[in-house]
Amino acid sequence: MDLSQFSNQQLFLASFLVLLLCYYLLFFRFWLRAMLSGVHMSQSEIIFMRLRRTPVDLIISELIKASKSGVSVTRDQLEVIHLSGGNVSNVVAGLIYAKSREISLSFSEASKLDQQKLDLVEHLKKTNPL
Repeated sequence: MDLSQFSNQQLFLASFLVLLLCYYLLFFRFWLRAMLSGVHMSQSEIIFMRLRRTPVDLIISELIKASKSGVSVTRDQLEVIHLSGGNVSNVVAGLIYAKSREISLSFSEASKLDQQKLDLVEHLKKTNPL
């Protein structure tokens, strides 16, 4: 295919559409999902998370779960857990379980238990039986 048959405007438009599609696939969909769920996150935060190779989808999913359950955690806290080799889902599940059972569990306590490779929900069930 010879590119000379296309005008500069057509090439510019095609390039712009490709860039727009890439932007949507890489950043906008995560931002929109977070905003529609009530989790406030800037697009620049998403871009920096991608640069740090943090799984954006996981962090946003867990932020949404925590937010809908009334557990207060931040993106930074969850990202630190992930970057330190922890299990973000385990920490959030433990915090949600603790809140639902009215067990006092701080984020730092949950992250320390997760670093010990404990399943937080099972640990809380054993230490705080009904």
